[in-house]
Amino acid sequence: MKKITLVIFIWVLFCVQLFAVEHKVRISGYVDFLKDGDTVTVTVSPYTGKLSEIKTTFKGIARGNEFSVEITGSESPRFIEARFSKVPGIALASKLLFPGDDLAFRLDRGKTVFYGPSAGRFEVQQGIQELSKAFRLRYSAVYAPEALPAAFSLIDSCTTICLDNLQNRKQDIGNFAFLLLRNNLISGGMISKLAYLTDRFYKPLKEQEGVISVYRNRSKEMKSFPQFVPANNRGVPASSFSCELIYQQYLVDSCIMKGKKFSLHDCYQFESLHFNGEIREQLLTELFMRKRNNPELKVSDIDDALVYISNPGFRSELEKIKSLNMAGTIAPEFVLTDINNNPVKLSDFRGKLMVLDFWFTGCGACKGLAPTLFKLEKKYEHSPVVFISVSIDKSREQWLATLKTNDYASPLAVRLYTEGKGEEHEVIKKFSVHGYPTVLLIDKEGRFCPKAALNEQGLSDMIDRFLK
Repeated sequence: MKKITLVIFIWVLFCVQLFAVEHKVRISGYVDFLKDGDTVTVTVSPYTGKLSEIKTTFKGIARGNEFSVEITGSESPRFIEARFSKVPGIALASKLLFPGDDLAFRLDRGKTVFYGPSAGRFEVQQGIQELSKAFRLRYSAVYAPEALPAAFSLIDSCTTICLDNLQNRKQDIGNFAFLLLRNNLISGGMISKLAYLTDRFYKPLKEQEGVISVYRNRSKEMKSFPQFVPANNRGVPASSFSCELIYQQYLVDSCIMKGKKFSLHDCYQFESLHFNGEIREQLLTELFMRKRNNPELKVSDIDDALVYISNPGFRSELEKIKSLNMAGTIAPEFVLTDINNNPVKLSDFRGKLMVLDFWFTGCGACKGLAPTLFKLEKKYEHSPVVFISVSIDKSREQWLATLKTNDYASPLAVRLYTEGKGEEHEVIKKFSVHGYPTVLLIDKEGRFCPKAALNEQGLSDMIDRFLK
């Protein structure tokens, strides 16, 4: 009897060890322009929108035209994207990778072909992306009240055609993949319609009123899929885009249609009280990630949100945002190079009030903010204030050429560069920069100041406050 018990125990132990081995997923392909030693970067995230910043990156080295990368397995669908170092403009566009699937593809002369047991699920997604792109190229968006009905009709047509194609391939992809892709199409169409309305936030009042009037009269066209619910009563999201749909719907229903300004605290209260479970965790984390540079952000709201959130990745993001929004937190040290390739440290400016501006060439909002910063640089030229311009341009040549135009940074600023690493540079991660322009103020002791409104008055008031 003892021998039997011992044999059973050893067998159970063996099984536990066997299943404890981490499942690996293989991402492999043939790419016609790859050469020996080229780097292939595979990015994986379970989320879309701002939450997609919570991601894992894997790298592989090409052997000839082929590459293979192993990534950790998952019990949930994830978005996967492959990029190639030598040709940055060409990539395998984001696809959903379902549990148990490997990804194998051939990219040759601009055409992508999938193969292997999971090929059907990727082919369907590729087909949907190509159909959507064809619609966008054929019909240009016109953001005007009178164009709203036609725009909604076009979005419905595109969604319906994609749904029909998906239905025809249902047997090839399985029910689980079919339902999620179906819900993604429906929610994606609804978000596209809402975008026509939320774009009004930044338009003249008269134009806003025109769109609101049309929307009220055409509410049926807006709700083409009234049966769609973003999450079930247990808080499980029905779609990869459920967070974005709920947020956009809130902007329309609670702000635009009521003629109210957006309030970060009110939005937080709505999302925390009206949802539960996983969808609430996603909503609250994405809200604070989206508004991390908003002067309205309250650390007390983040503390409150942390009570609801158990996901370690979400908690980590919120703790970082909380730290950067707590006045008095010591700013992390960094070392960057200036236009003469000399190393410059943040601590070199201790004793002065520092205004950090993160930007990149081609960023319209960055260029729009530049004249305001130029005025402030002149105003405080003889005060203990230093303006530090940090570019994430991928090319040093491009950065230097842009500096000559003075369109983004003036000669009065200390102009620094992230060495071509862009958003992968340590300083971008340390300072949790995810939107551009990002402007941060650091006091004379090296501590973060409260966030200031990104206008001349708001920045000037904050500078004056910490110069006293």
